[in-house]
Amino acid sequence: MSSDRLFEAHLEQDLGMDSMKIIELLEEVEEHFGFSIADEDLAHLRTVHDLWSAIEKNTATSQA
Repeated sequence: MSSDRLFEAHLEQDLGMDSMKIIELLEEVEEHFGFSIADEDLAHLRTVHDLWSAIEKNTATSQA
């Protein structure tokens, strides 16, 4: 899978992640980066790109 395709990959449909795996992934991301992803962002996390955007948004906020 090319990096562009991976970026647009759907967490459930393309990567086969169930809701428990997605929760585990989000916990790892939050622990690694030291922030919590806002509930309004969680509602929109469907692709790798969505997750990346949430990480960028939160790291920019935490650095400000």
